[in-house]
Amino acid sequence: MSQQQPPTQSQQSEQLPNDQQPPQPQHAQQSQQPQHSQQQVQMQSQGGQTQRQRQPQQQGQRLFSTRNYLDEQVRTTSITALNQVLADITAVTMQTKTAHWNVRGPNFYQLHELFEDVADTLESFIDDIAERATALGGRAQGTAPVVAQQSYVPQMSPTLSDEQALLEAIAASLARFDATLYDRINAVSEQGDLDTADLLNEVSREVSKALWLVEAHLQGGTGDQRQHRAP
Repeated sequence: MSQQQPPTQSQQSEQLPNDQQPPQPQHAQQSQQPQHSQQQVQMQSQGGQTQRQRQPQQQGQRLFSTRNYLDEQVRTTSITALNQVLADITAVTMQTKTAHWNVRGPNFYQLHELFEDVADTLESFIDDIAERATALGGRAQGTAPVVAQQSYVPQMSPTLSDEQALLEAIAASLARFDATLYDRINAVSEQGDLDTADLLNEVSREVSKALWLVEAHLQGGTGDQRQHRAP
């Protein structure tokens, strides 16, 4: 009389309901899962600061209906540029306000006034930039998280108070902002949006002037041959 062999593990599994099936080994579970490549965040060095390369968030978003004569693609390009400028100018304005509040040193009063003047000048453009984006059918992205994520302006240490360190930090931020403004002006000009280009040109002139005023406090007499370039 032949002796009956006990059922194998696979045969036992076939006899069990689905909810009582034994767990599969981890390697078997992984082999059944689809392979998804992880999205990589590219990093690049800009002016001593590491910045994320990011796609403009406005691209692909639905625009509000408008009778504006500009083509939708042109308006999308301009809205993206305007929101980038909005993030940058908001960041620089807040940094300059912080410098105005916290500066310490022999030239306190002069720099206290200088930083306030620069901040007020920059702040006066924020509404115009945001409203131009909405006039083109877009949304003005001006919340604090968006500004922190989207701005290309170098971060400034919140503990700075020394006048020299603050001057260096504000000059670096203005220079970075001036450089990105140049790129945005070219982008909207090539698309034929002259009104947006005109607005950004006006901003650029004031940013260049502010950079001159700040850098003048970092430069010596005629013998100082150092050049401060945009990062």
